[in-house]
Amino acid sequence: GMERRRAPAANRRYRQRRFWDALYRQEGAEPREWLGGLSRFLPQLEAELRPGDRILVLGCGNSALSHDLHELGYTDVTSIDFSPACIAAMRARYARCPGLRWAVMDIRALAFPDAAFDVVLEKGTLDVLMVEETDPWDVSPQAAATMHRVLAEV
Repeated sequence: GMERRRAPAANRRYRQRRFWDALYRQEGAEPREWLGGLSRFLPQLEAELRPGDRILVLGCGNSALSHDLHELGYTDVTSIDFSPACIAAMRARYARCPGLRWAVMDIRALAFPDAAFDVVLEKGTLDVLMVEETDPWDVSPQAAATMHRVLAEV
């Protein structure tokens, strides 16, 4: 078969907690919107969301998404990220917003009971499971298995 090319080394840092911790220590909770902010996705989201929905945001980073949802009346929002520096910054930034919950957690090892959420939002986070891949259309069995496990968990 075709020999697998190596993924760009620079991509690999996206899997490393120390890369993200350094980034968030530098940026704090100043919002950075990967792939665009909430307004870009709102029409699609509003069609799916109900006011009482229990929402889980995977890999929240320092995006304002969770807070923006809260401001729109979705008051049950839990946000996770595997960077402790990120979660500490977000907790501090939105301390006046008790409806927002923050947890340090790896999407590959979610620690929630089954059916704890009605809606799971993800914006660019699953990409980090793919950073070792050289061809998005020909994914390694390991990456496929990890992706399946994460999606089955939620």
